[in-house]
Amino acid sequence: MESPRKKILYVITKSNFGGAQRYVYELATAMQAHYDVVVACGGDGPLVEKLTTGGIPVRIIKSFARDINIKKEFSALIELWKIYREEAPDIIHVNSSKAGGIGAFIARICRVPKIVFTAHGWPFFEDRTIVARSLIWLLSYITVLLSHRTIVVSEHDRIHACMPFIGHKITKIHTAVPAINFLDRHTARERLLPEDLRTQHVHDWWAVSTGELTSNKNLNMLLEAVCTYNATYEKKVFLTLISEGEDRVMLEKYAKDHNMGTYVYFAGYVDDARSYLKAFDIFLLPSKKEGMPYGLLEAGVAQLGCIASRVGGIPEIIAGPACGILIDPLDCNTVVTALVQYAQKPETISLHGKNLSERIQNEFNIQNMLAETHMLYESTNSRAT
Repeated sequence: MESPRKKILYVITKSNFGGAQRYVYELATAMQAHYDVVVACGGDGPLVEKLTTGGIPVRIIKSFARDINIKKEFSALIELWKIYREEAPDIIHVNSSKAGGIGAFIARICRVPKIVFTAHGWPFFEDRTIVARSLIWLLSYITVLLSHRTIVVSEHDRIHACMPFIGHKITKIHTAVPAINFLDRHTARERLLPEDLRTQHVHDWWAVSTGELTSNKNLNMLLEAVCTYNATYEKKVFLTLISEGEDRVMLEKYAKDHNMGTYVYFAGYVDDARSYLKAFDIFLLPSKKEGMPYGLLEAGVAQLGCIASRVGGIPEIIAGPACGILIDPLDCNTVVTALVQYAQKPETISLHGKNLSERIQNEFNIQNMLAETHMLYESTNSRAT
């Protein structure tokens, strides 16, 4: 007689479709082959729609919000406790700092047999006050202590965990991307952009950024860099931002105040944005903090010339000057210099793209990520305290 299938519950704070949400989606979809899968998340964003379409049950946590709010945190505790009691999972896999802390705490109370936490880049590296970063470090440390195993997505995060007595709980498993069905350049541009923009910028460099429009993605600095470059060079950079976020109004105001005109286009949320990447020449990621960014991996597979910050796991992707250009997220001039480098030697774009694509397909294999994560779920060590 076969033993009953185990149940795994994934928990994540937000239901947009950023890197952490893609990670949950890829795991939840693949792990249906081994487990009964349920996902609990805040909001009713694109993640919910994609999971539901794939036949994966979703539990909405109404009180989940990324920013700290004591009343909402308590309500979220109660909601999660009810979900845990109703679902009775064998494995809880919590993601992001908010869902990680609350989820692991309630999982311990409910005596869930295995608790796994994935840190998608340590949040105490974000640009905050010393007091806030210290508090976030403490909460992250407590989350790791409450979890049986913690997954970090980069070697940088493994080295910089900066937490005593938890080394045996940490496992590095690189984020990876599945095969992507890219649209060809003409079709991608035609579907993504209005005709007047396509015509006006046909001779410009086409650049794209797909990160959330939030302060951590440092897009105000990116706009400044593009503005500076375009004021100096004849062949301009036409920048498209494919995403949404709380900084959109501020960024649109910056573009208007600095007379950027049609040289920046806010595309908003685009379903399956990665399929449009071949519309562009250059990918830009000036983030202040990252784990192992999906957007950069996808742009690399699309063979774009990539310019990205020297933070988090990014140097593990762009591992040398043959694969792309690393910049200082605090120095606008380094972005301008990188753009000039590509403009003066455009053949470098295709060379970097080819090299980076090969590296990602060899070193960031989706099957390896799924197999290593499944092995961790089944490992008896994952029950270590």
